[in-house]
Amino acid sequence: MKKYFLPITLLTLILIIVTIFYKQNNINERQNFFNDTLISMNVCPPFYLYDENDSLINPVLGINADKPYSPRKTCGKCHDYEKITKGYHFQQGRGEEPNELMKARYQWVTSPGNYGGTWCSPAPIYRQLAKKTNKSAKEIDMTSFDFITATCGGCHPGGGSLEFDRNGIRYDKFIKDSTNKLSSGDDNNFDGDYYKAKWDKTGVIEADCMLCHLPEYNFKVRNANLDSLNFKWMATAGSGLASVNGSIKSDIPPEVIYDITKFDKEGKLSLHLVREPRNETCLNCHSKPDWKKRGASYTSRTDVHIKAGLKCVDCHAAGRNAPNERIRGKEEHQFGKGDDPSGFVRDDLDNTVRDCKDCHLTGYRNAPIAKHNWLPPLHLEKLSCQTCHINVRGVKSALVQVSDVYNPGTKISPPPKYIWTFYDQNMKYWNHYGELNMFTNKDQPNDIFYPLLAEYKGKIFPVNPVHSAWPGIYTEGQPGLNQPKMKDVYGMWIAHKNENKYPELKKIKDDNGDKVPEVNTEEEIDAFINSVREHLINSGYDLSVKEVVWVNNDIMYRSSKEFKTLDKKEFESSPYASVYKYSHDVSPSKSALGINGCTDCHSNDSKFFNAAIVKYPFGRDGKPVTEPQYKRMDISAFTVLIGFLREEYMKPLFYIGVYLFIISFLILLMVKYIPEEFKSLIPVTKYPFYITLLISIMIIAVIILYLKTGLPEYMLPERFFLDANHFIISLINMLIGIITLVVLRNKSEDLFLQKIIITLLIVSAFSGFLIIIQFNAIFHFIRYTYTVFDLSQTALIFVTTFVLIKNLYLKQIKFKI
Repeated sequence: MKKYFLPITLLTLILIIVTIFYKQNNINERQNFFNDTLISMNVCPPFYLYDENDSLINPVLGINADKPYSPRKTCGKCHDYEKITKGYHFQQGRGEEPNELMKARYQWVTSPGNYGGTWCSPAPIYRQLAKKTNKSAKEIDMTSFDFITATCGGCHPGGGSLEFDRNGIRYDKFIKDSTNKLSSGDDNNFDGDYYKAKWDKTGVIEADCMLCHLPEYNFKVRNANLDSLNFKWMATAGSGLASVNGSIKSDIPPEVIYDITKFDKEGKLSLHLVREPRNETCLNCHSKPDWKKRGASYTSRTDVHIKAGLKCVDCHAAGRNAPNERIRGKEEHQFGKGDDPSGFVRDDLDNTVRDCKDCHLTGYRNAPIAKHNWLPPLHLEKLSCQTCHINVRGVKSALVQVSDVYNPGTKISPPPKYIWTFYDQNMKYWNHYGELNMFTNKDQPNDIFYPLLAEYKGKIFPVNPVHSAWPGIYTEGQPGLNQPKMKDVYGMWIAHKNENKYPELKKIKDDNGDKVPEVNTEEEIDAFINSVREHLINSGYDLSVKEVVWVNNDIMYRSSKEFKTLDKKEFESSPYASVYKYSHDVSPSKSALGINGCTDCHSNDSKFFNAAIVKYPFGRDGKPVTEPQYKRMDISAFTVLIGFLREEYMKPLFYIGVYLFIISFLILLMVKYIPEEFKSLIPVTKYPFYITLLISIMIIAVIILYLKTGLPEYMLPERFFLDANHFIISLINMLIGIITLVVLRNKSEDLFLQKIIITLLIVSAFSGFLIIIQFNAIFHFIRYTYTVFDLSQTALIFVTTFVLIKNLYLKQIKFKI
């Protein structure tokens, strides 16, 4: 019996382990099935709260009622927290390498996003994220801890860099681990994640699910706790589940007092949680920066889609509703994104947003089907939808950000932003941060401007190509430029204003009469460079192998006499400033470009090609240096001129020819089919006089009709109708030409006219064929075929009209010309 004891015991243990594992598996499967079922029902059931240690919080029973709840442990019970927080809204560039273009330009950039990238300011100078490893405090500007407190945390939903360091370890756990030898608020080996940080006291900011999914979420309360450094208490306070009293910043331990009325008798919550965030939720973060970047309003006053009741998530969808398979999937939080020329976060997900074509070519959600049958196909290939449908803006945006003078405005916060001076699209000084302090998007003043246009990835878009002027740091042999710290440039100006230091700064004056100083003259350029250099040396920076420069758009000045041009993209104003596309605040279709015909763009009065756009914000006289817009669109002056001549002169002449032909044809019918009793009333010898009189009246009437403002639109088809049906009218014209050719076929005296008509028909047919097939290989040649086609059509209608009038004389009244 003893010899069987050991095998039986082992077998029994194995059976017990297998049984336990099987049952646990079944429990997990049932739990997963239960969770999946609840999630698929789109309704969140009553749930308990849990703290960061996964301990139950039950204020009704007094269990851990003094602890803030943890979104990770609470929402993560049913939802895939790890998957959700991989979304770029949470990561904001964390863990992403800058692309080659950024590496070639920005020495200070460590990622393509807000976290370690070009921040949310359109141009330098701004806070820069410290590297993970540093040798001294002088190398550190903004740590991962500072990233939260430097206004970024106010819009960051949590998770990502607000929860984990650059090694993927949770901040609070790492700093509390004694083996790491870190101390709260100390130098901590000048680690870019832990220098002067107090993670052990503040806790971390987990991804706050309710921030988006609870419509009643209180952003002001949340951010007030952020200002108090109550990081791990923010979600509890913002959701309104509890009041939080105290402040880590003030060394007053936070106290949590839950609102018992929000819990049921079991201590569970049943909140107003929605699957799709409301527009107001998105605008809590996007409204203010998008005002500066794009002049975005997001109101029914300015946007036809908002007026129609669309939500942000209708286009910027995620999860199972996403239109693109790259981001579609259960609980995927990679929201549909567009493609800004200067936005490099998750470029692999560009153009996953539901775009214009997804709705207006398919009728998705009963969207009106866009029919552009009247428009030559070249336009749809080369123009974005936004170009015509966002042709005017009602709210100003920042065209220029200079970081070289002290802003004379007021109510600018935080104070270092006084070194940012903004100018709007009409080059007027704009106290942007002062207005942000005073207004919401419902209070934005009216400032009408026409968007600038530029070619990007083969299409023309309305864009805001921001201009910049800033102090840079150049190192011979290294790619790109570095920037001084924002606080140092601000400190230089404060020392000058309060202590009269750096007297050369007094040379920087207002040269254009707008009461705002600007750096633009040789004396001012040298004064600014010298002052920045002196201040940095006084502040302890080693500039032995580095050089302070002034960068004005794409020109880097080592001094007023020595400068060089930097590489930039054609659509950029500056290689160091952002370019933002306009995609919101869409006008109604009846306000789009082209609604009045081709001359909406192709005319000398139109701003489409000929608008004088800013090339450099300030010339030597302090006034903007401009260039014609067509240069940004990769179009030559000759091409633009040909288009103007075609649409302003040639086409109207063609339409005049059409009217002359119609009237001539009517006269021919009248003369040919006039009753015999009327013919006897007019002597045969008077026929030439009356025919000539009729034709003369016809010509004079047509001329007066076109010269009289408003009369053509009243009496004749609108220009849009004529342009929309231009190709059909042209085909009829060619048919008339063929008929005319048949009529003249046996007349040797009209041989010359026959040759002209044949030539014009061949040219029209060949150029029309090229327009239809659109060979990209000869695109630049095809551009001109439109003009060749219209020229041949115009000549053809006048030749056939001439033949008709000549026929009136010769055939009907036997009178030789």
